[in-house]
Amino acid sequence: MRKRIKLVFFINSAGDRMRNGLSVAFALIGGILLFQVGWVGSIGFIADIAAYADLYFPASAEAVTLILTILLYIASLGGIAVILGGILIALSRIRTARFVIGLGAGIGLIGLIIMLVEAYLAGGMDALTDVLTLISQSIAWIGVIMSIMARRIIKSE
Repeated sequence: MRKRIKLVFFINSAGDRMRNGLSVAFALIGGILLFQVGWVGSIGFIADIAAYADLYFPASAEAVTLILTILLYIASLGGIAVILGGILIALSRIRTARFVIGLGAGIGLIGLIIMLVEAYLAGGMDALTDVLTLISQSIAWIGVIMSIMARRIIKSE
């Protein structure tokens, strides 16, 4: 006898309709989009912060560089965090899912904000307008929005 395993986001393991099916779908799609583009913001910005730390705080520059490197690795896993949050929603681990999705989506949002600030500082208002046009058509932006929506519409069980 062979059992079939169905992957259905709107029905839980007990066969009941899942209350948070839409949240699961948004989290999985948003996480896949974030992971696909590898959204980490600007690595150059992190290098600039490390250079300033070395210049003004030479005693703690090594620690600052280590912390920024760890944050860079966490940021590169933002999409995976959102996907994991979607799976946690499906498993009815609502509080943990909110935290994990918030972490993943927040990192993506911070990366977008860093990119905007860096574009403005480098090229003024014209460069910022060009970047905003690019972001409005970006998969990363759609992934961040879907991840935030997934977190906002989770219903407690």
